[in-house]
Amino acid sequence: MLQEVFAVLAILGMVVGSGFISGKEVVVFFSRFGAWSFLSIPLVFVIFLCAFRFILNKAGGILEMVQKSKVLTLINLLLCTIFSAAMFGGINNLLSFGEKWINFAVFFLILLICALIFKKGGKFFNKLNIMLVPIMIFVFVVLLFSKIEMPKSFSSSHGVVSIFYACLYCLLNLANGCVVLAEVGKNLNKKQKARVAFISALVLCVVLLLTNIVLLAHPAALDEEMPVLSIFSSGGSAVVALVVFIGCLTTLFSIVYSCSSLVRGMIKNEHLNFTISIILPLVLSVWGFSNIVQHLYPLASVMGGVLLVRLFFVFPLKRSDKQIHASCKNAKKKNACHHDVEF
Repeated sequence: MLQEVFAVLAILGMVVGSGFISGKEVVVFFSRFGAWSFLSIPLVFVIFLCAFRFILNKAGGILEMVQKSKVLTLINLLLCTIFSAAMFGGINNLLSFGEKWINFAVFFLILLICALIFKKGGKFFNKLNIMLVPIMIFVFVVLLFSKIEMPKSFSSSHGVVSIFYACLYCLLNLANGCVVLAEVGKNLNKKQKARVAFISALVLCVVLLLTNIVLLAHPAALDEEMPVLSIFSSGGSAVVALVVFIGCLTTLFSIVYSCSSLVRGMIKNEHLNFTISIILPLVLSVWGFSNIVQHLYPLASVMGGVLLVRLFFVFPLKRSDKQIHASCKNAKKKNACHHDVEF
């Protein structure tokens, strides 16, 4: 039972980051399509449920394939860079409200922690994520309920495009978290994997639905840098900002650790690894949180689609091909043994 709880929390933490909690990710992939967004959320549930079960069931083989393939490693590295840049951008937005010297000190401290994670690893922060994720999601849901109301009118547009973007949203999160899902799946039996997949997909889509309802009830917030934060500007903004900040930190620390591990598998120069893992995303974050989420997240979804096609289709074909070759070799050995028998 405890293993299932940890698995669900790991999956929730993978999807519900700062982009989700700030509302910008939900606006880009759902809310801007109006009433059509409510039709695409059930599709997200089905895709998440099926994909979660597939990745959890094929855990060992997927991990092996990602580790051995330079193409998959490179795609994962690009995804990590985009998400890290978004987290740095989100942190920069949240720190722009106070004194400049305090903002600089806090940002420098975050960079220092990232450097320590790069140097020493991130097991402590993985445990921290497990503790913080349920608190973060619980507080976020309570805040959403305080602002929930059905939108008075819907501006429905681009129905087919909304379905396409819902699929892109699934690809984005599945590609970003396929390694985490595979790691989680190694310690679960078949029934546990089915329960974890269902509960995770259900909770994610319920939170997504609540966020979408709140955003559509406040259409003026859709164009804001951090839509949910702007909705709570009259009250509760400090709590929302803290929740978004925690989401940025936990996601950033985890990605830095994953990115540094990926880079070390390809490049031995530690200075270059540090530049790719931390400095490059930091420079990219200058473009702005909103621009990264709006323009690079859909691009990351396409890259994620390439990664998942290799995992979902190429990987099973290669496995079956290997099994065929293995059975052929066994048959040849048996035939050779028969020919060696003297009568």
